Amino acid sequence: MKYSMSLVLIISFLFTNSCDGNPEKGSKQVIIKNPFMGIETTDEPQLLAPDLLASSVEEYNGTFSSDGKEFYYTVDIPGNAFIACTKLMKNNTWSKPKVASFSGKYPDYDPIFSPDGSKLFFSSSRSQSGNPENKIWYVEKINDKWSEPKSINLIGAGNRAFYNSVTNDGVIYFNMIGSSKIFKAKKIDTAYIVEELPDIVNGDFKNYDPFISPNEDYLIFSSYREEGYGNADLYISFYINDSWTKPENLGEPINSGYYDKCPSLTPDRNFLIFASNRLSEEFEISPLENVQNVNTKYQSYDNGKSNIYYISAGFINKLREKHVKPQNNNSEYNKNIVHLADSDKREDDSNKETWK
Repeated sequence: MKYSMSLVLIISFLFTNSCDGNPEKGSKQVIIKNPFMGIETTDEPQLLAPDLLASSVEEYNGTFSSDGKEFYYTVDIPGNAFIACTKLMKNNTWSKPKVASFSGKYPDYDPIFSPDGSKLFFSSSRSQSGNPENKIWYVEKINDKWSEPKSINLIGAGNRAFYNSVTNDGVIYFNMIGSSKIFKAKKIDTAYIVEELPDIVNGDFKNYDPFISPNEDYLIFSSYREEGYGNADLYISFYINDSWTKPENLGEPINSGYYDKCPSLTPDRNFLIFASNRLSEEFEISPLENVQNVNTKYQSYDNGKSNIYYISAGFINKLREKHVKPQNNNSEYNKNIVHLADSDKREDDSNKETWK
């Protein structure tokens, strides 16, 4: 697939080299420090490292590596999209974002790390065996570098699958082009067998961007529903006693009247990462407004394009407790509750500290 020279120049201007290499000598670095970009506990959505990540184009689908030292995300520009990355360097600062080593040639979206960090899954329009509809791909870390991309054979998806996340056991949750349902696939031998999630999750609604927890005990996704705030909102459903609970709107301040999407969690499940096109400052154009003021607004990252946000994830345990019966003695369930409670304790203990 060929793209116009203008698109190539846009990518070259925004991002210069691959994340697999070292930063170019003498390049100016934005000073963001520490693993996980030093994010702190917060009950209000915060822009994730805006001086490093945010721009006047779309950014979404942020995902951290298991050690918090790599971050990958989608950059969406007119007519194309690619996966960008930044790394924590030896001097404890984050590198300038660059196009990932496996991206840039084709439209690529939706990066998500496997729970153990050994693979990075993504959606792509690159073709395989002459099939341009094959969408879910992955790369593997080999000697600290990414392999060549490999496609996934999802039997029953008709090569329409995109936007996926994966469990500890390798179960894949995803969307399909032409459908507003969420699906899952389990690997049998060398292929994945697809099944649609039950009606209590999907309902008769438009559902997108599924993030499944590593233990497959809850699902967060974006959906358009009557009780929403006016656009797509984030919802959560828990898997308890072999069944899914009715999806619950995560409410404000996570959701807004804007498009809230692309959820994921940091590997220890302490923070929710998501994208939104909400405005920090509303802007109204008035008669005789200076056009330069308008240009300045829409050349900034606060222009109605998607940016990447984070918020503390302690709300997950609190929402799940509503579905718990006191007499529940299920050992696996209790183990999950203890894990989530420990995560909440960590948040309380580090409330005023930056991640080390």
